[in-house]
Amino acid sequence: MLLILTIQGGSLHGAQFRFEAPKRLTVGRGADCDVRFHPTADRIVSTLHAVFQQEADGLYVIDQNSRNGTFVNGVRVQRARLQSGDVVRLGPQGPQIWIQVKESPMPGAEASSEMTRAAPRQTWTNLGMYDPDREKAPAREGQWFSIGCLILAGSLLTFIAMSLILVELGFVGTLVGGFVAFFPAPFYLMLFLWLDRYDPEPVGALVGAFSWGALVAVVVSLIVNSLFGAVSTALAGPAAGELLMAVVSAPLIEESTKGLGVLAFWLFLKREFDSILDGIVYAGFIALGFATVENVLYYGRSFLQEGLGALVAAVFLRGVLSPFSHALFTAMTGIGCGIARETHRPILRIVMPVVGWAGASFLHALWNLIASLAGAFFFVLYLVVWVPLFLAFLGGIVYLVAREGRIIRRLLTPEVGRLISEAELRVAGSFWGRIRWLLAALGKPQKFRARRRFLRSLTKLAFCYWHVERAQAAGAQTMSLPRIPQLYEEIRRLRDQVGI
Repeated sequence: MLLILTIQGGSLHGAQFRFEAPKRLTVGRGADCDVRFHPTADRIVSTLHAVFQQEADGLYVIDQNSRNGTFVNGVRVQRARLQSGDVVRLGPQGPQIWIQVKESPMPGAEASSEMTRAAPRQTWTNLGMYDPDREKAPAREGQWFSIGCLILAGSLLTFIAMSLILVELGFVGTLVGGFVAFFPAPFYLMLFLWLDRYDPEPVGALVGAFSWGALVAVVVSLIVNSLFGAVSTALAGPAAGELLMAVVSAPLIEESTKGLGVLAFWLFLKREFDSILDGIVYAGFIALGFATVENVLYYGRSFLQEGLGALVAAVFLRGVLSPFSHALFTAMTGIGCGIARETHRPILRIVMPVVGWAGASFLHALWNLIASLAGAFFFVLYLVVWVPLFLAFLGGIVYLVAREGRIIRRLLTPEVGRLISEAELRVAGSFWGRIRWLLAALGKPQKFRARRRFLRSLTKLAFCYWHVERAQAAGAQTMSLPRIPQLYEEIRRLRDQVGI
């Protein structure tokens, strides 16, 4: 007899276990279980949850006094005889096991077991279960068309942005402003790359985030703010019109255009958007793209209107005192989207991005109001209000980075001995350990690339377990489930290439 157990849900989602003529199979989170779920991510499963036992009249499942019970086809049981096609659930909201009993293709063979990670697609469809194949990346039939459209849209927006800047500043002002604004930009971006050290976002996604801020947000904001400024000046006069544009139009329009970019990453790039810190990173890149192009205008105007001295003053105010102001504003939207990504409460998933956007708009308006004040009063408010806000923001980021490290170490610890070694866990859970491990492979491109992919897959596996853990606690599902078996196999494949 061949017994096939196909898992749906939990850390073993998509796995298929095959056993030849089993007498007794144990299922649970314990280290000695034949079918072992993750000790941390699958808390709904007991240490020894149930036993599959072959008896004279057939196959039985026997609950082992589990905390959350064992269910067969939706009915809680203590002991039940199974037939091929039955579904056993571990706990009311726990993983499901689809039972298949077949005649053994090799009668008399010794009992053996094998685990694979590719359940037949038709199986999941028939059961109405959560299908791993449905979560895979869509076919790339229109890939080149999409890339072409993005290039065309980016080129058009670049042309519009350059035209608007050139019309206002001319060639010399644009050249000076562009050089002074773009020269420090890589150094500012390095901070966010450092923050994202455990789970680096794809380069293409970060380039897209910076481009969204530098092109889409800038072009829309320039046009809408100019129209608002013209109307408010005509109605209220130049001074009032300028103040209204600074504290009303600019915060609302700019944080909306930048925030839409963060929202797009949250909605369409959930495979990479794992946490609050990821929201801050994407928001930071969008904001720095916006601020860099905006600084071209500020620096160019200062140079053309008042010369080199005014340019130096503008650089000090915008590039030294407040280089990350836009990042701080838009990070509020990133935090809101990050909370929405982490939570499984429907109301929070709707409300938190809006709350984040409101916080971003408020901070932007507050900064513009402070910046509109002249003389020593500006510096007093800067020290009393803005510096503490920025330090609190930095403190929060440091906490989030440390939390990512703890999540990785905690959720990968149970994998020591069955997927990774103790040494690999130490490397994966330490930033400097990662750096040293990668540097040790310099000069060996294939090994270096394998180590990078290995670390990335380990980190993603830890976050998938984390999302499953949170989803099970909320009685919900998560798209991270089908990624677990894929990452598991990727890590197994890479282990022989990395060398510890």
